[in-house]
Amino acid sequence: MPGCSSTDKLNTAAPDATALGAPAYKPQLSSISVPVSISIAAMEDKLNQELSGVLYKDTNLNDDNVAVTVTKKGRMSIRADKDKIYFSVPLHIYAKGRWKWDPCKLCPAIDKTEDTSFDMVINTESRIGLTEDYRINTITSGDFEWGNTKPVLELGPLKIGLARFVEPALRNQMSTLSKQLDKELQSRLDMKKYVTEAWVMLQEPVKLDDAMNAWLSVVPKEVRMAPLQAKNGTLNTRLGITSYIAVTTDGKPKTQVNRNLPKLIVDSRLSDEIQIGLTANIPYAHASKLLQEQVAKQTYKFDGGKSQLTVNDASISPSGNQLIMMLDVNGKTKAGLFTKKIVGKVYLRGTPYYDAETASIKVRDVDYDLDTKDKLLSTASWLAKNKFKDMIQQQVNIPVRTELENARKMLQASLDQQGRVHESVLLRGSIKEITPDNIYLTADGIKAVVNAKGTLTATVDKF
Repeated sequence: MPGCSSTDKLNTAAPDATALGAPAYKPQLSSISVPVSISIAAMEDKLNQELSGVLYKDTNLNDDNVAVTVTKKGRMSIRADKDKIYFSVPLHIYAKGRWKWDPCKLCPAIDKTEDTSFDMVINTESRIGLTEDYRINTITSGDFEWGNTKPVLELGPLKIGLARFVEPALRNQMSTLSKQLDKELQSRLDMKKYVTEAWVMLQEPVKLDDAMNAWLSVVPKEVRMAPLQAKNGTLNTRLGITSYIAVTTDGKPKTQVNRNLPKLIVDSRLSDEIQIGLTANIPYAHASKLLQEQVAKQTYKFDGGKSQLTVNDASISPSGNQLIMMLDVNGKTKAGLFTKKIVGKVYLRGTPYYDAETASIKVRDVDYDLDTKDKLLSTASWLAKNKFKDMIQQQVNIPVRTELENARKMLQASLDQQGRVHESVLLRGSIKEITPDNIYLTADGIKAVVNAKGTLTATVDKF
């Protein structure tokens, strides 16, 4: 009877273990909202330091018998409301007037000069906007007002009202003064500096948890900014940096900082809703261990016990966008008095997917690799025709619930604490829901991705 049995060796070739280089994983675009506030008081201090001294000077008496010097007196005050900034500039006016009288041809001429000083206030308003190269654009217009008494110059018996001489000169200078204020505003409110700082800072990976080696990474793509608005003593806007955001648990991501700012998009409908890709990376060695625990040392029986197969060892490796499951097996089938044995390796292909209900990675569409199928048809057709591959498909289960839930809790804890996750960046936000994304096969392991949806605000408060 021993002569009625035979053994076939399965000399199957292992498929190449390669993971597709593309498509690379990219979370969905999100907008990180960065509030930007500029203190009106601080702006007032800077402009008072820069804009001082003589603003206008006319020393020529010969053209209109009046010389005028206009000097900034005291502190300029600034207030802002909505999209306008209002300036009040106190001025000190020094005026010199000349009185000439020739009573007759033979009489000596009378030529006398007198001077006087008075104060006035120039009031301007500047409408503020933004340009695509991150500059503040202002359009300033203004007027002035006298005090309780208009200036008068007394020359001998004459009393000359100076308002009609001073006003034209000042009105001619209002355009120059407005342009000077525009220049000062645009140079002092350097929005591009603030945006560049935020743009670069956000690209630095932030460590969220030591135990999980979890990192948050941001890849910014475009910049949007809400129109500038003033309220409660500050000039405010919202900077929306549209980015790809991910949390990984396999070490610090390698990043290459992009310092080139894209053109600014002015957008009044900015949202702070974000989608953060939470990833669970399962190394193939760990996946193989889990597969061994599920199928190794198990014997599968078919045809009412006439055929059986025992799995001795198992491993998982990538092949394109599929997983290869190697099973080291030995089995036998009996037909009448004859027993047919097989030993060797069986290779199965399956497409991984994320099962949201069990929060695990499973495989579907499992089938024999082509070379394995050819060998089975010639040496063990009974194995090729039975439901062994379906049994394996049902058993493969790589749980990632714990890892993803820990990543979600860790991220939410960081946002709840409103903690500083970078020397200059303060994150605030909440995670509202988790939705599955996809499975990606990398050279190192299986990456399961879910999207955490919520809100995120980054405050850049140190420069």
